[in-house]
Amino acid sequence: MVKTPFLSKESADEVEEVKFHYAFFLPAEDSSFFSRLREGAKDAASSRDCSISFHSIDSDPLSFEMAKYSGFDGIGLYLYEKDRSKLQYLSEILGEGIPVVQIENEVIQGPGSFFIGTNNFDIGKGIGQLALDTSIDRLNMVLVYSKKNPGVMSDRNLVEMGLKSVLGDRLSALSTEVTSLNPLDTGMLAYDLLKKKPSIDIIVLTDPNDTLMTVQAIIDMNLVGMVRIIGFGEHETIKSYIEKGVLLGSIVRNPYRIGFSTVMALKELSINGYTSAYADTGITILSGTSQ
Repeated sequence: MVKTPFLSKESADEVEEVKFHYAFFLPAEDSSFFSRLREGAKDAASSRDCSISFHSIDSDPLSFEMAKYSGFDGIGLYLYEKDRSKLQYLSEILGEGIPVVQIENEVIQGPGSFFIGTNNFDIGKGIGQLALDTSIDRLNMVLVYSKKNPGVMSDRNLVEMGLKSVLGDRLSALSTEVTSLNPLDTGMLAYDLLKKKPSIDIIVLTDPNDTLMTVQAIIDMNLVGMVRIIGFGEHETIKSYIEKGVLLGSIVRNPYRIGFSTVMALKELSINGYTSAYADTGITILSGTSQ
């Protein structure tokens, strides 16, 4: 028994030293998505006798800059966007032979880099299935991407292909918008859309915060039932809005499975030098009938 800074169990003074240590670099945002992702990663680490640590990619950039010197056996990384300096650090990490699993948003490709996340074609299909629940024959739809969910925005073509594969000719018009990292941005966009495009039948959101802000705008403008909303995420307020019929439904990713699979892939890379991990971690569709 030896003391070690890399613990496989929290709140222990002395534990057996584990062989592999993996670092997760995640956004500072304290959302249910990242909480569940961390839970999945911790459970996988416990079951596979490895240790993990979590670092903020936003508020603690120095940790990521110095990651190549830290002795990590692998890294799980969630990046919002292709920041030049972070891409440089990522290239240097890979250059040192440290494997990296990119979570949800694949910003770079190459040897030693792997992807685990959600299949965006399935997200599009899920949106289409929810839209079919309306009685509208010809749908005028606005799809709002968000920089807060870069994994969906970066593969927007797949999202739209999946959507069109389900709706076919029922989709009369599809326009797209993008919200920034600013949480107030969505409310302004929602008000503008509803004023300038009164013919909109459905607004689709791809971020939980955007969903809540848009629903509030619909309520404020007394347009509940006139404009349908398809949301994103499983926040309790979102579930409540679905139960009340304010939301058609919501697309939900599987963050627990994403976190769990990331650790499993990193451990497999450490042992075998390759991983059989597959990108698709699945989605769930919440609707009034699924509550």
